[in-house]
Amino acid sequence: MERSHDEMILRLPGTASEKQWLTDHLEALSVRERIVLSAAMAREPPRDMAGAVNCLLTLDEYEVRGLVGSYEALGGLFLSEQCVPQDQRAYFDMNALGQTYEDQHPGLFISNCYVEYPTRQPVIAYDGHDLPGSEAEGWSVRLKLASEAVPDGAWVKLPDYNEINDGGPGEIRLALDELRVKTVQDCTLLDARCILPCIQKLTSQYDDLADLIYDGQNLGFLLDERGQGSPDFLERFTAALELENCCRMDDAVNIAENLSSYDVISRDKFLDKVTEELSKQEWAKGGDAVKGCFDYAAYAAALAERQGYQTTEDGLNYIRKRDPPILEQQRGGMTMQ
Repeated sequence: MERSHDEMILRLPGTASEKQWLTDHLEALSVRERIVLSAAMAREPPRDMAGAVNCLLTLDEYEVRGLVGSYEALGGLFLSEQCVPQDQRAYFDMNALGQTYEDQHPGLFISNCYVEYPTRQPVIAYDGHDLPGSEAEGWSVRLKLASEAVPDGAWVKLPDYNEINDGGPGEIRLALDELRVKTVQDCTLLDARCILPCIQKLTSQYDDLADLIYDGQNLGFLLDERGQGSPDFLERFTAALELENCCRMDDAVNIAENLSSYDVISRDKFLDKVTEELSKQEWAKGGDAVKGCFDYAAYAAALAERQGYQTTEDGLNYIRKRDPPILEQQRGGMTMQ
């Protein structure tokens, strides 16, 4: 997929940090994302780099109808979605039906696909102050795949829900079409990146590309589900990854699937609980003067250590493991904390 918009975006007015953010993200845009970017730029080109950042952050809000490059094909898609009986399809004017679909779902034909515009105005995620971190980006793994026909390669972003829901061509199949191959087994892996900073050298962790994609998909689903909506999922998951010195993606998936095996509590909450329990002691009934002589924080820290807790690297939480999963890096003889 051509990178015709990159230079224009990087020449927009903006800050050095915005330019670096855009450079890093444009370099690894997937085939699907580049198709959407072309449609977004045609619809409303950003006026500055801040607008371009927001544009890239909203690419997932566009619907891509893969391998639908004409009104006739778009009409066929409409018939499929409406479950029109096969014996009635020949009597439809497919071009007119495709134009009707366009009226109902405004969009643009780009690179043998039809890109539908969002039905509502995308939320502005970047206000020009703090550039968004990876937690706002909605992906697990990015893979750069190459083929004999396209040796320079093309990027795929996971998770690809289309691939498991049979929702038409998604990230993987659009990339395969770009590479002019039928399956991922016809591809060579050039690069692989994980959203988790602790997962490095991902290309060397898998002998089979299909296994890498499988784990990348699962990690993406787990990150999206966030422990069935648990508000502290990412905090607990990050703490568990740190505790296990996790550097492999298969281990990260295993940890996320078994997060209930880890107890995580903030140091402040632990201190509050300890303070509440100590208030029931006879000596604590002697008043503030007596309590002021007691080092609650030091006692709580010592108690946490006796109970098997460790302090997270940021110093904000305690974590301990009860019956943790057996990890691949443990099998390989690595020493775990």
